[in-house]
Amino acid sequence: MEYFSQFEVPLEISQEPVGLARNELAQAAETGRDVGALRERLTELDDGDHDELLKIYQEILALPAPRDWPHFEGSALEDIQSELPPANSTNPISGDELADRVHGAWVGRVAGNMLGKPWEMGWERRRMKAYLQDHDAYPLTDYAPIEDEARAAEQGFLLFAYGVSRGRVDGGVRDDDVDYTVLGLHLLQTYGPGYTSIDVAREWLFRFPVYQLYTAERAVYQNLIRKVALEQVAEFENPYREWIGALIRADIYGYLNPGNPRAAALLAYPDAALSHRANGIYGAMWAAALIAIGFTDTSPTQSIRDSLQHIPPTSRLAAEITTVLADFEAGLTWDTTMDKLDARWRDTSWVHVLPNAGALTAAILWGEGDYTATVALAVQSGLDTDSIAATAGSWAGARLGARALPTHLTTPLRDHYTSAVFGYGASLISSYAEHTLRLIETATEKG
Repeated sequence: MEYFSQFEVPLEISQEPVGLARNELAQAAETGRDVGALRERLTELDDGDHDELLKIYQEILALPAPRDWPHFEGSALEDIQSELPPANSTNPISGDELADRVHGAWVGRVAGNMLGKPWEMGWERRRMKAYLQDHDAYPLTDYAPIEDEARAAEQGFLLFAYGVSRGRVDGGVRDDDVDYTVLGLHLLQTYGPGYTSIDVAREWLFRFPVYQLYTAERAVYQNLIRKVALEQVAEFENPYREWIGALIRADIYGYLNPGNPRAAALLAYPDAALSHRANGIYGAMWAAALIAIGFTDTSPTQSIRDSLQHIPPTSRLAAEITTVLADFEAGLTWDTTMDKLDARWRDTSWVHVLPNAGALTAAILWGEGDYTATVALAVQSGLDTDSIAATAGSWAGARLGARALPTHLTTPLRDHYTSAVFGYGASLISSYAEHTLRLIETATEKG
């Protein structure tokens, strides 16, 4: 999830009054509130009328929730837990198999992120397909076919496409999606599984430059600097609280709980709750659980079914995942399912958690357990391509192990990833896997 070229900030993630009002209006509409009159007023306003925009923003926040809303929307951990069915027993793995799968999860995440990185803004599904067909590269099986990276912007790629195209990958390029995994490992090494949202806030401020964070995370970072109370930082001027940010931070909690999805989901909660609410939190819990399940030998379909046990069953997130699963089991094609998904979410941000969770679910189901097919379908969704391809790569890498991953995608990484997390920089991917394995072993010894 990278949103900035070096020269401009897209309007939809601006913290200016127009961005706050428009995105909060979308958030209100998605949660069943009656926004008709306010939408009309907002449409008629000039973007420079800040006072009126802020007034409308406050009015949106005051809109009452619908009385007959069928979806669970709670954010407190105890409320979420009360909605969950009992957790199933787990089958832990150990030894060389565990080490290979942990390594596979890390390498799989970096490779998936790199595969999706050039496409993440402006490449909707049909445009991407046409480009790939023109370059004899559809369906996608390799890094982006870009003839000349120096001229990539002329073809619609953003400036950060450097070093992530076919034939030019030389180590893992910095991206916030993987930086969060690195920081999550640091959190667990430093504070242990009892870490808190305060610990997450502290480490963000110490270890991230603010312009390496986006949407909900940047809003929260700014709130922390403004000394907004911790209980309010996720909601104050943060219309992105149900976008994908918390989900992309969750993989590490799945790595630390191989085969134990409920523990993974609960471990993801304090991190997610710093910046997100409702489905934004459930998305993180779901992704952590899904990856924990990936360490077992379940089929892709069973992985998705089992992952639903760890999020509120009447949430909008559960509804979206269940809808995609039903399409798969009814025999629909991936293209048809994605057409339906795009129609459902036509008015929703391309970085919202719900359409991206649906696209990730589709990638896992139609990928049928193959690493390349799974991450490529996540990319070809045309949504938050690098983020969900990274999560898909974690799941597939954990399931298959590093030794089984396709070398044409992993060898160019040279076992290196360059991070913007202060104190890490250029590091070996295998060293992250080794540190993760030690944490798992320590937790197992403590019982």
